[in-house]
Amino acid sequence: MTSTSTLEPWERNAVKHADERLNGARDPQWWYTGVHPVPGRCPGVAESGEIRALPLPDLSVCSREEVLDYFDNAWTLHEVLFAGLKGAEAFYRPPDHNLRHPMIFYYGHTTALYVNKLRVSGLLDAPIDAYLEHVLEMGVDENSWDDMSKNDMVWPSVSEVKDYRAEVYRTVVGIVERTPFAPDLGRPVTMDDQAWALLLAIEHDRIHLETSSVLIREMRPSLVERPAAWPAPSPLRRTSETGKPEPGSVPANDTVTVPGRTARLGKPQSFPSYGWDSAYGSRRQELPDFEAARCLVSNGEFHGFVADGGYRRPELWSAEGEAWRRFRNTKWPRFWVPTGPTGLHAFRLRTLFDEIDMPWDWPVVVNYHEAKAFAAWRSEKDGREYRLPTEAEYFLLRDLPERPGVADDVVMRLDGAQLRETGINLGLAWGSEGPVDHSPTTSQGLHDAGGNLWAWSEDTFNPLDGFTPHPYYEDFSVPSYGGQHQLILGGAYISTGELGSIWARHFYRPHFLQQAGIRLVVAPESTEDGAARTELDRTLLSQYGTAEQVFGRAGHPLAATVGHPDRLARRFFEAADEAGVELRRVADLATAAGGLAFSLAGRPIEVVGLDDRPAFIAAADRLAEGWDVGYRVPGRGEPHARRPSIAPGGGVSFTLAEARRPPAALGTFDGVVVADAFDRLGATGYLRPLAGSENFLRAGGLLLVALPRASAAELANVLGEVFELLSEDTEPSLTNADGHRYEITDLEVSVWRKR
Repeated sequence: MTSTSTLEPWERNAVKHADERLNGARDPQWWYTGVHPVPGRCPGVAESGEIRALPLPDLSVCSREEVLDYFDNAWTLHEVLFAGLKGAEAFYRPPDHNLRHPMIFYYGHTTALYVNKLRVSGLLDAPIDAYLEHVLEMGVDENSWDDMSKNDMVWPSVSEVKDYRAEVYRTVVGIVERTPFAPDLGRPVTMDDQAWALLLAIEHDRIHLETSSVLIREMRPSLVERPAAWPAPSPLRRTSETGKPEPGSVPANDTVTVPGRTARLGKPQSFPSYGWDSAYGSRRQELPDFEAARCLVSNGEFHGFVADGGYRRPELWSAEGEAWRRFRNTKWPRFWVPTGPTGLHAFRLRTLFDEIDMPWDWPVVVNYHEAKAFAAWRSEKDGREYRLPTEAEYFLLRDLPERPGVADDVVMRLDGAQLRETGINLGLAWGSEGPVDHSPTTSQGLHDAGGNLWAWSEDTFNPLDGFTPHPYYEDFSVPSYGGQHQLILGGAYISTGELGSIWARHFYRPHFLQQAGIRLVVAPESTEDGAARTELDRTLLSQYGTAEQVFGRAGHPLAATVGHPDRLARRFFEAADEAGVELRRVADLATAAGGLAFSLAGRPIEVVGLDDRPAFIAAADRLAEGWDVGYRVPGRGEPHARRPSIAPGGGVSFTLAEARRPPAALGTFDGVVVADAFDRLGATGYLRPLAGSENFLRAGGLLLVALPRASAAELANVLGEVFELLSEDTEPSLTNADGHRYEITDLEVSVWRKR
């Protein structure tokens, strides 16, 4: 007999908590702590005995009974999924990548969150089991693909967690039965109501239905078996006897034009369904026409990338993606099962519980790094610039009206069985992804604009304007802002409730696997000169980019070089305070895309920005109007510049004009700033008019100059006797970034007063 001292920590847990009741099909009387998955008894269970999702509740009308059905549906879905784990090993063996907890944690995690969030909201006064609510509270969101959790702790037994679930279930049912909902309130439930905490916990349960499904799909086949109540994989599939794509097995996937228009992102506060705090706020973005692939990328399409050596070509991968690929020695998608030697490129597919002949017409499941490498490969093959969609582009390709209503959100109208009948693979219509060309199309001819698999996005997870963390779950979104999580869009076959909604803004780290795949778009052809577009991109990055957008992570050693417009504005105001100069009107003579002008408008003053480049003034005007302006950063996707807050009583406007000849019609200013990190015209080009004009900058007014290679001594020759030097210093500024290399410029900063 092997001594337990020689076992791995997880093995000691498995031995200690061995339970024969876990080895076969679950005894329903023992396993199910809520409503058993029986037709006519459990909400969402069809006559076939398979369970699917109920519609997302309409909070303007749904009753207490409907909320209880929705809760029971989520609770039983969770227990049916975990009934597919065979033996104690399945619960205690950590995933082979060691980046997540073992399944025992996820079995109890959502249960503990019900208790903790109901306590935060005041619906529950005390813990039910303080130890379990502590141990099962926090999951894992590792910073990198090699930041591995060791899972050394002693976990509770499955039976202990099951008994805890039973007690929590009874408690939650009691709370639902005494909590007022729309018919009791005489109005919709809102995020200010205690009932919101119940909905939050139910939707959190549904999130982990997805995350747990991926962990189960990664497990050894011997540790899992599909429960009778879990929906079967889609029977619609085009396979081949050879394990390789054959003619007719791979759907055609050309591109179609999506008409450009305004994308209005952000869920209205009045929309009557639950939403995570990240869904609220607003963003408007005007998009040109663009092309999008009709379908998600299929296994058959992706096979071409694998067979062509795509995983062996570093030039197709980002630096982070290539490091991840090498670390994992990845040669094909995780859920592809080779049926012969490496190089034969014959495969089967692992679904959630089963291994099946490869369906070449199903969408490929990959992480963000793989999606980007495939886009680079296709670009090379086709001679076109493919990439992943942005969030705003995805809003348009979903074919939604500018202001969608309840009727436009299909998961609020149909349950999983009804969705299957319409061909939409959401809400567990099927227990797997399905053919990429099966769903009904949008008016442009696009399949799976919602459902089947999530689509990875170019955008990182970010707050919309007006975002406010919800007090019931303050750390749901905020820790994941900062450029290290990619947005995934559109929902998957296993997306239920809020996750299947048109408002879902979900996110994962780029090396994570989720039920997510690839939708390609073609970057719009630019009418601008390429060099001019690059200059505008780098200027927007310099003036508006965050450290996370520039460097790809927080805490970078060069982070202090980001945000120089704010630092220059503070320096200008400090100089004005010290000199006793009142600033009511300020001109920014090298405004570019307006970064410093907006920073100055953080005080209640009028700011006028001037530049002689139409594209730059157009970008600044768009920001002043409240629109986002996208720009490109190699290796970082397409971030968006957003207008900083303008102080009450302040204002910003922009004028297309040469800095060396500012229009007299602009009037007189109390202050002028000349801050050009790229120094296009040289100091004299900006400053000679100031020395020669009596009216543009008033007597006693302040001038700030921030230019490379422009010392105070050199500037004195230009400014002459008209100006008095008050201070000089340097300020670092990021002037270029390509995702891997960074150019930092030291600005010579001097402040002058006009005599």
